[in-house]
Amino acid sequence: MSRLLFFIFIFFAKVYYVSAASAVGSLCFVDEAVVFSCSSADGKIISLCSSPTLTASDGYLQYRYGVKGKIPELVYPKMPEHPKENFLSGTVPYSGGGASYLKFSKGKYIYTVFTGIGKGWEKEGVVVKKSGKQIAHTPCDGSLISELGPVLFEDIGLQKDPLESDFEVPLK
Repeated sequence: MSRLLFFIFIFFAKVYYVSAASAVGSLCFVDEAVVFSCSSADGKIISLCSSPTLTASDGYLQYRYGVKGKIPELVYPKMPEHPKENFLSGTVPYSGGGASYLKFSKGKYIYTVFTGIGKGWEKEGVVVKKSGKQIAHTPCDGSLISELGPVLFEDIGLQKDPLESDFEVPLK
C-alpha cells in the first residue's frame, strides 16, 4: 500500500511540475528540470534548463532564449555540459533583500540571468553586456520559476563571479 501511495505521489508531483513549468512557459523539455524560466513582455522566454539530477560532479545546465514552439534563438552551451565549465554565480545583498545570478560569456557578449528583491521591488530577467556596457535588458513579465540562489550554486559547485560586487539589478 505504501508503495502505491509513493508512486501516486510521484505521478502527481510530476504532473504539477510540468503544469507549473507550462503555465510559466518554459523552453525546457519535459524530462528536464526548470532552474529558471519566465516570459518577457514581447513573448520571448528566458529559461535555464538542467538535467533531472544536477550535482557538483554530474548533470548539465543550458540557457535557452526564444519563442515557445520554435527553435530557440540562443542556446548556451550548444551541447549540454556541466555548468561549472560555462557559468559563474553571484549573490549580492541589498537592503531588504538581495540578488542572485548566473553569468556566461558568448563571444564578445556577457549574459546575466538574475532575480532580485529589495524594499518595494522585485526584478528578474537577463542583461546583456558588450565591452562592459549594457546593450540589452529583457525583464520578466508575469509568472516566474527560479531556483537561483546560494544553495543551488554551492550544490552544483559553481565558481563565484570575481566581479560579483559590480553587479546591479536593473530597476527599469
